[in-house]
Amino acid sequence: FRSPADGNLNAFVNTSNVFDDPVAVSAHTNMAKVYDYFYNAHGRNGIDGLGGNMISAVHVLDEDGNSMPNAYWNGVFMAYGDGGEVFEPLAKSLDVAAHEMAHGIIEKTANLEYRFQSGALNESIADIFGAMVDNEDWLIGEDVVTPDFFPSGALRDLQDPHNGDSINGWQPAHMDEYVELPETEDQGGVHINSGIPNRAAFLMAEEIGRYRTAQIYYHVLTNYLTPTSQFIDCRLAAEQAAVDLFPDDAQV
Repeated sequence: FRSPADGNLNAFVNTSNVFDDPVAVSAHTNMAKVYDYFYNAHGRNGIDGLGGNMISAVHVLDEDGNSMPNAYWNGVFMAYGDGGEVFEPLAKSLDVAAHEMAHGIIEKTANLEYRFQSGALNESIADIFGAMVDNEDWLIGEDVVTPDFFPSGALRDLQDPHNGDSINGWQPAHMDEYVELPETEDQGGVHINSGIPNRAAFLMAEEIGRYRTAQIYYHVLTNYLTPTSQFIDCRLAAEQAAVDLFPDDAQV
């Protein structure tokens, strides 16, 4: 179906538990892995925390009816395009699935506004949990990008936000490189400036490990961040969360 601007979804429901579409199998399998991660690592029962329905839609087309080079959370379900010339079917990627499902969790918790720094935090936290679920590296989308568009081999890299080039993949890694954009362009830079908090999360994990870093970010998301939180708010919240969760290691 085409990307539904009004959020309506015409769904095919299979009640036999037998699926012959490998993309649908990937979406279902990855969604289960992401659910298991949040339940086992953070005690969260699904996107809403209450065990509510989780829906993945595959083979989503763009508004012109073409193969969509994108995936997104629309407030109701995760939608995956087949990638066009830019990606392979995005439902194949575990970190993309974790990223999109994390957007849903963000909406149900801090509900970070999708604009400017709060929107970049929204994108960054989705990337961070994408890297926590698919924890073999710090890359996002490495399993589905095409080399013609992403010669670095990944969509984004938390370890090195300068991944890629100025057209595809490059992000700032430090506030000195922050990109000022109007809200009409990438909602004020939500995808590009997310590289700054992404790099901060990587540096944190280098010091204290992935497990503690994930615990801190989930605690920040569910206890301290608000819809209008900025980068500095996330930093201060992370410092407080570290004290909350690991008081024996806190320096005084």
